[in-house]
Amino acid sequence: MVTGDGDGNAADDGEFALLRAWRGGDETAGGQLFARHYASVHAFFARRLPEGADDLTQRTFLACVEALDSFRGDASFRGFLFGIARNQLLKHLRAHARFQSMLERNVDDNLTRTSPSAMVGRRQEQHLLLIAFAQLSGELQLTVELFYWQGLRTGEVAAATGVPVSTVTTRLARARELLRYYVDQLGGPESPRSALLADLEGWTRSLADAHVPTKRPR
Repeated sequence: MVTGDGDGNAADDGEFALLRAWRGGDETAGGQLFARHYASVHAFFARRLPEGADDLTQRTFLACVEALDSFRGDASFRGFLFGIARNQLLKHLRAHARFQSMLERNVDDNLTRTSPSAMVGRRQEQHLLLIAFAQLSGELQLTVELFYWQGLRTGEVAAATGVPVSTVTTRLARARELLRYYVDQLGGPESPRSALLADLEGWTRSLADAHVPTKRPR
């Protein structure tokens, strides 16, 4: 059974209390949940399915209400929420027979989805890291996004992705290893590559605001 890392605190209890109140008809409670979490859930979908992000975000919150009775209390609210978001994404992709293509996207396809205007103003280090990030598998990209960009702890990432905490730790280590390797293999000036490798985790977190395209269906 997947467990969180001590996430059952008062803040989480308050979030689940709001969810229960919303299920009971309290629209104000629902509004509070939306205000606190809508932006992060929407960003999760927008990186993969920009045209469907609004609808999938709405579905995620409604699915949280429906899943409340089956929740075992073994994850924080954010772990529970992003687990639902992940399930909604997979359900959508499978319905369109595109799930496999999301995992098979290659670096060239990701880079063509990054418009020239989106690249303007990015630091060279971010540009290099973007190229390296695009070469990671879908599951490693998701783990990096939840941990570094959404700020989830390892236990919360485990709950959201349905794997043990040890698997999350392994995936994060593997992602960092591959990012270092891919960056080191890139050409261009030595200075930005050296700066990037000196603070890989810091630069990885910086991509949270860089509108990074993640692997998505064709």
